[in-house]
Amino acid sequence: MSKILVIDDDRSMCETLDLYLAEEGYEVITASTGTEGLNRFVEHSPDVVILDIRLPDMSGYELLMKLRTLTDYVPLVLMTGFGYDRDHTIVKARREGLKFVLYKPFRLDQLVSAIEHTIEERQQQVSTEATLAVDD
Repeated sequence: MSKILVIDDDRSMCETLDLYLAEEGYEVITASTGTEGLNRFVEHSPDVVILDIRLPDMSGYELLMKLRTLTDYVPLVLMTGFGYDRDHTIVKARREGLKFVLYKPFRLDQLVSAIEHTIEERQQQVSTEATLAVDD
């Protein structure tokens, strides 16, 4: 069972995603601030992080950079309810490897697709790293 960490200050969004993703067979952990999300990431080592672009204590990009100090690869799906990204968080995150951005409101099947692709990408990366290690 894959673990999903949802970080969003909107409690109803966390609850909705928790219910839906649990029905889809995922283990879901939630956090409402960047600091709480960072702690949950360390505690649970999730397979995917679903992160809101704006949190009460830091931006999604700031949290991404903190997570990157812990691991080279952060399996991230960024979500936003804003059409205008004044801080260029999405652009900055894409430079750090972000592949998926979901704009609220999004369809739940889009979220599952982004999660599945993120998990597949991570599995391919791990496989490649293992192959390179054997070749050394």
